[in-house]
Amino acid sequence: MTELTDQSVIAPLVATSSLQVMVSLTMFGVAVIAPVAAPDIGVEATLIGTFIAIAYGAGMLAALLTGAFSDRFGAIRVGQTMMALAFLGVACLALSSPVAALLSAVLLGISYGPINPLSTHILARVVPEPRRPLFFSIKQSAQPAGTALAGVLLPFLVYLFDWRVAILAAGLSACVVAVAIQPFRQRLDGARDHGRKIRFGSVIAPLRLVWGESRLRCLALSGFIFSGSQVSLASFFVVYLTDAFSMALTTAGLVFTTMQIGGVIGRLFWGAIADTLVPANLVLTGLGFATGVFSIILCNIAPEWPIVFLVVVSFLLGATSHGWNGVYFSELVKFASARTVGDVASGCQFAALAGLAVVPAIFGLIVTFSASYFAAFVTIAGAMFIATTYMGLILRKGDRL
Repeated sequence: MTELTDQSVIAPLVATSSLQVMVSLTMFGVAVIAPVAAPDIGVEATLIGTFIAIAYGAGMLAALLTGAFSDRFGAIRVGQTMMALAFLGVACLALSSPVAALLSAVLLGISYGPINPLSTHILARVVPEPRRPLFFSIKQSAQPAGTALAGVLLPFLVYLFDWRVAILAAGLSACVVAVAIQPFRQRLDGARDHGRKIRFGSVIAPLRLVWGESRLRCLALSGFIFSGSQVSLASFFVVYLTDAFSMALTTAGLVFTTMQIGGVIGRLFWGAIADTLVPANLVLTGLGFATGVFSIILCNIAPEWPIVFLVVVSFLLGATSHGWNGVYFSELVKFASARTVGDVASGCQFAALAGLAVVPAIFGLIVTFSASYFAAFVTIAGAMFIATTYMGLILRKGDRL
């Protein structure tokens, strides 16, 4: 494990992880403050699903252009630009109007979409292949870490000040990171292609590449379900606890943080497992099945049950539903060459963001029309079982493209 102390790997890992923390803090910070922000904005808190859908719809298009923009301007510079957009997104939300909230969703989505592809673009070039599951999982653990940070800090900032101050603090943190990673740019963006043209074909190429290869297509379609289920669970978790359990926002935020801590530990644990003991594709299928099981358990917990049971299930649900990402991106890199890895990551990220745009909205509609969270959680579980079966049948080790 000497790579863990290799500065040529540590610098990219720190930079990409920092970017991931910040986009997660700003994006999912909105979900945390939704119960108190929604009345001021003039909407229902359950419309957080629609907000997330709009955000990831915008992020889908941004993701497809990430490979081209990273080649042309450098992945670090693209990441810094996304931090600025994240700040603008939360600033719009703080204006407290439905129209400003719509613009906020678009800006936050654009800031979120490129982060995974540009991170994959960077790490695939510097991390040895045998260590990729672990290193990609370390980087991906920054996502639930950022979300956990939102769950811990934002409710208390809301309590001390108000929700506007809380979400603006998250945006200012993103600006700090944009400045802090500047020293990494000279080395990590040194191989820019100044002649790279940004054309309409830059959008289509990743989709054509991914759809044309059966294993990449399997990863893309499975990623649609995995990511959509993960974000549905995360986005509605606090609202679910405050509605179904009549839980105070600060208490719900702490339980939500437990879920995200499970995600951090899970990503590291499953990355290490895929790195040393079990093939990555088997780890992915196991995580999909476990997510479905724990989703069903969660929606069957009664409010009068001991809270420790809810905390344990939340932790395990976080470890499974959030634990797949690093292993997933290390797996897709297996089927890409150095020349195509950026486009492969962009194409699969497009599919993942499509899931983020579609599945939470469906989850919210199911809750609205059924007046219950049970049907929504069961739907998530069923989708995960289908995706897991498909992945188990199709996904195999293979050659690079």
